[in-house]
Amino acid sequence: MRNSGKLKHIAAVLLVASLTCFQLQAKSGTQNGDSISKSHAFQQMHLGMFIHYTYVGKPYQWGSTLWADTTKVRNLDELADNLDVNDIAQTAVSMRAQYVVFTPFHANMNVLYPSAVMSQRLPGHNSKRDVIRDLIQALKTKDIRVLLYFHPSDGHDLTKEDQERTGWNNGAPFRQWNDFVNEFLGEIVNNYGKDISGYFIDGGLPEQVDAARLRKTIIDRYPESWIIQNSGYNPLCADFSANEDNMVPPFPAISWVRCQRISGEWWAKVNNVMFNPEMAYRYTVLQATVTNRIGGGSCWSFGPHPGGRWEPGVRTFCKDLGGFIDKAGESLFETHPGKAYPAKEGQPLLGTQYVATESPDGKKTFLHVFLPPKGTKLELPVPADQRHFKSARLFSNNHKIELKQTDSSVSLTISSLDRWDDLDTIVVLE
Repeated sequence: MRNSGKLKHIAAVLLVASLTCFQLQAKSGTQNGDSISKSHAFQQMHLGMFIHYTYVGKPYQWGSTLWADTTKVRNLDELADNLDVNDIAQTAVSMRAQYVVFTPFHANMNVLYPSAVMSQRLPGHNSKRDVIRDLIQALKTKDIRVLLYFHPSDGHDLTKEDQERTGWNNGAPFRQWNDFVNEFLGEIVNNYGKDISGYFIDGGLPEQVDAARLRKTIIDRYPESWIIQNSGYNPLCADFSANEDNMVPPFPAISWVRCQRISGEWWAKVNNVMFNPEMAYRYTVLQATVTNRIGGGSCWSFGPHPGGRWEPGVRTFCKDLGGFIDKAGESLFETHPGKAYPAKEGQPLLGTQYVATESPDGKKTFLHVFLPPKGTKLELPVPADQRHFKSARLFSNNHKIELKQTDSSVSLTISSLDRWDDLDTIVVLE
């Protein structure tokens, strides 16, 4: 999965349209006639895990999943038969992921389940093992939602022979290609139904794809499905948007879902973790505070090797991130962006002193202090929503914090027996 310059341009141009549409959705409670529960459920998601597990089966410039000893996977069934779904589920639990996005196929459309459509249309492109069903069962026991990646314009990665079989090169209106893609997608939705919470649509929805038909294929079968589009927003198909990137400093926040790889590639090769769990935790909190966030938050991306192995650092990343999430508790999950001290689209993580979430009823503001003051006193501006705080305490130990609020400022002074946390001092303001 690579973001071309063109897709990045599309994402930037369509950002305003996406945010405007989301604002309308929030006011009306619905979009495209679907129920309000869909958007509400997705808005509650703050932390995801994106698993890439791929076999290409032909020369491909970015490669695919390797064994831990760097040996190439010999065929699709070898890849499928050696995925440890229970280990994935336990790893997701260790990082406290609320949802997992999984790639049932990637470049060259080699599918990790026994697809009747692929057997007929592209023989040799499906596995004998139903990896998707096994993964669903493993994650279901952990109460973690499953989303499936789907690339409706992946014809460009097929061989010339397979492109002819599927009609990729037939030209507008690409009827044969869309017949194939929707039959394939319909099979997935029929197979897994309500066990799949949503679909991550990759590829930017170019002219080869009938976006409205794609949506109909999903929604007619399971109306509650979340549909997330990567690198853009086309309301004919998607409800939500995602940005899949290799984020660089100063790590700006977005209202879309941020899909961020933590090692050198989206799938397991020979890389080490390059994004530390402390920064991942802070960025996850920052994403939760952005005004007009659409949900999904941060979706940290990495893939397993076959046989239940991970690249060096992945297990530690997940375990440490999960520990930080546990300490944040109710100040992160189930919260809304804080109205007292709102964060905006583009807010950089580096250099941000504090951000704020708030409880669902709005009565508690959780101030997350990333960069503590030199002394015991933290000076804040007047709350943006003009609320008046009556008390303040440390979230970690309930110790009282001296609070003084005037018409021009709010000051918080911790006791000499307490200290500001190196990672995140959480202050509860009521």
